Amino acid sequence: MKSNLSSPLVRIGVMQNPFSTLNRKRYGVGHAAEHDQEIFVEQAQQTSDIIQILQRFCDLDVRIIVIDGGDGTVREVLSQCPEVFGNDMPAFCILPSGKTNVCAHDTGTAKYKRDAFNRFLALRKLGIGQEHLRRRSVLRVEWEDGFHKPVHGMLIGFGGFREATNLAQSHVHSKGLNHNAAVAMTIFSFFYNAVFGNDDQGVRAGEDMAIGYDDEAVNNGPRFGAILTSLNSFLLGVWPFWGDDSRAITWLDVAAPPPHLLRAVFAVFSKRTKPWMEKAGYRSGSANEILIETGKPFIIDGETFEAGPGGRLRINSDLQVDFIAP
Repeated sequence: MKSNLSSPLVRIGVMQNPFSTLNRKRYGVGHAAEHDQEIFVEQAQQTSDIIQILQRFCDLDVRIIVIDGGDGTVREVLSQCPEVFGNDMPAFCILPSGKTNVCAHDTGTAKYKRDAFNRFLALRKLGIGQEHLRRRSVLRVEWEDGFHKPVHGMLIGFGGFREATNLAQSHVHSKGLNHNAAVAMTIFSFFYNAVFGNDDQGVRAGEDMAIGYDDEAVNNGPRFGAILTSLNSFLLGVWPFWGDDSRAITWLDVAAPPPHLLRAVFAVFSKRTKPWMEKAGYRSGSANEILIETGKPFIIDGETFEAGPGGRLRINSDLQVDFIAP
């Protein structure tokens, strides 16, 4: 791959979401690329445009796709790329143009903000080597009843995670807070309400779910929340996982109601998990395949999806891709 991507003639496709937060300010990706005959910039005005743009990139033999958007745009591109490119997937570079940009943070571009594309162009001239690539597994969510076509993503959440995401969208981003500031405010607000609020019938009470990890028996019961990811890091250094991390999907599973929640939050955020936590219903580990049955909506990379009438989801990782970190 090194020789292919480091060639100055390698073709690059830029998939722009013009409605992403930063793109509304028109910060100049199109202008930076307009005189380069090997760079093709396309705007997806709606989700249905993405498959057509990807097909054009494939026909043009594009080997690097620059995703100029937020986590939702990354999800849609990764979901539709296998249909177009098959097993010959291109490499990707994410420009942090959304509100949170969790994927861009993990793959090394979020810190450059508006300079990310120019840094990518400079790296292209010098040569893109293996040291600039970050390989990540991609999660695949399959609805067993066919309610929705499979979706590929990087971060999936249930229960409390869904409520925290809704809180961010309705009360945090609306105040103009994005990125690290939005994450910090969301975490504080969510756990303050969960720990100190009158919430015995709300998020702390949990929702019924059945979860099975690889060959483990399916475990039924109310959950405070569950998080699944194939990323290696989150914003602010937050990493609410521990234990075995050898398999593709890292998971956190918290039973409801969560006892000693404040103590558990401090233990997780300080990376000092305690033996009592597993017996109390705080579990974490990794898996290659996860079966989940739920009647409630859930989150994939910032967007809410319905579980469908059957509510049976199969989550695995059937795809690995390379992200370029300039």
